[in-house]
Amino acid sequence: MTNLDARLTRRALIAAGLGAVAAACANGSKRPVALPTRTTTPSTPSPSPTATATTPPPDPATVKANELGVIPVLMHHRLVDKVESEYDMTAAWFRAELERLLAEGYYPVTTLQVARRDLGHVPAGRAPVVLTFDDSTRGQLHYANGTIAKDSAVGMLVDFAREHPEFPAVASFYLNKDPFALGDPHRVVADLANLGMEVGNHTYDHVPLRLPAAKVQEQLGKLAAMVGTAVPGLEPHTMALPLGVEPSLPKLARAGRWRATSYRNEAVLLVGAEPAHSPWHKSWNPNKVPRIRSSSYGGGKGEFLSTWWLDQIKASAVTRYVSAGNPGHVTFPKKYADRLAPAYRGVAVAY
Repeated sequence: MTNLDARLTRRALIAAGLGAVAAACANGSKRPVALPTRTTTPSTPSPSPTATATTPPPDPATVKANELGVIPVLMHHRLVDKVESEYDMTAAWFRAELERLLAEGYYPVTTLQVARRDLGHVPAGRAPVVLTFDDSTRGQLHYANGTIAKDSAVGMLVDFAREHPEFPAVASFYLNKDPFALGDPHRVVADLANLGMEVGNHTYDHVPLRLPAAKVQEQLGKLAAMVGTAVPGLEPHTMALPLGVEPSLPKLARAGRWRATSYRNEAVLLVGAEPAHSPWHKSWNPNKVPRIRSSSYGGGKGEFLSTWWLDQIKASAVTRYVSAGNPGHVTFPKKYADRLAPAYRGVAVAY
């Protein structure tokens, strides 16, 4: 185990000092992008071998499989023309981030897929990454001439996936009331769902959840009700804490009820400051999933920002999750056996 691996848990202590401020949005629309037809579970060609009912999995050593490594959960806020805060990113920076993730073998998945350990579709030799977007600001999604604008984050993801089918347009969007400042949640929630994006809960009013229990449940239940009204049957199943603040009763972030609406979140996302453990790791905690801030502020060079962490992973200073392409099993080098949660010993493949 490297020193950096050993410090991962301690890095959680600095997360409290990395609280976000509510982000206002500014970005103009330019060229349109047509909305492709897609089910809510996207499927794309895999360039790497993955086991099927008739094909055995590849040799795990050949693909350097390690499904106990860390997963970067990247946290985005505002996509803007002019960067003014550490929560801002330009379109050029975001495009460069996507290109780097592709070049370094990452494969986008949702927060919910990680929480449910639904990672069997990640091609062998590829590393899952989660792209999260908080605050539903306008730069993340807006329209031009009736279609999703190419200069929005969603438009850029869709275009990038068209250019690179091995890198699907998959991300998790954490909404507040009036998503993307468009005045109508019905269309935007439906478009996100049709694209295969995860729709998550970021509270109705984007307020810190150190509130009375009834108010916490109102904030989460009201947002869940809005999503269900926009797309009947659709429910958020993960949530991101506004400003990183937990409720006084932390369990209320996971489950509760407001009026006729119940909510249940299978993962709760923090603000900053490190990669997340594998969901099969003994230290995985769905109630406190850390994230890495992605920003072009200051050239994106700040310690513990996405560039810093991706550099650490690339240099093998911290060990990342690499898929074995063997669904239903957890594959890892024998030297990492002590990291496996005991409940999964029955499906472990150590090599």
